[in-house]
Amino acid sequence: MEANHLAALQQPSPIKATLVRLDLAAGAVCLTDGGFLVFDANEGEGPETYFDLHPDYGTLDSMPSIKDGADSQTTRVEVVLLPNSDVAVAALAHPTAQGTRVQWWEGAVDWQTGGLIGEPELKFDGEIDRARFTVGETWSLALECGTQAERQLEPNEDWRLNDAFHRICWPGETGLSNVTAITVKDEWRERPESPGLFKRLLKAFVPVANL
Repeated sequence: MEANHLAALQQPSPIKATLVRLDLAAGAVCLTDGGFLVFDANEGEGPETYFDLHPDYGTLDSMPSIKDGADSQTTRVEVVLLPNSDVAVAALAHPTAQGTRVQWWEGAVDWQTGGLIGEPELKFDGEIDRARFTVGETWSLALECGTQAERQLEPNEDWRLNDAFHRICWPGETGLSNVTAITVKDEWRERPESPGLFKRLLKAFVPVANL
């Protein structure tokens, strides 16, 4: 954590601010719960303005606590937005938005200048997994986000050479028919574990057969 930011948080009543950046194809969407702030995320665009009320996409509603992954899961967060139009909902929940980079920082605000103190702490850097739209008293759009490391835990049976793909490349060739779901590994030139009766008798009476 950056020194000035840490010092600000150690004050009696620090003013905290959440900053969220969605790197959409149409351009970055920068949201905050601290009015409006200027921050450079070092993404090549220079300083960007983070809006409490974005003119096109609405407002940031909540950022729950980070859930650490357990067993075969990785860290996930849920960014909840209050979109201001059906156009915003369609853009944020569109299938092509899946995989959009999401960054989340926690910063401290100087009450005299309204600017950030020091460098905000990066809490999460991941991507949109799926969106969940809820209609009630207000429109709510929850963006479920995961880390890129989560992709490493996905089943990869369809990524490797398998029988179906092999037959597409070489129709009629069945060399990989028994590759999937093999429970006992058989090495080439290996003697069978349970030879037939004839072979057992042959080994008993003809020593050379054991070679």
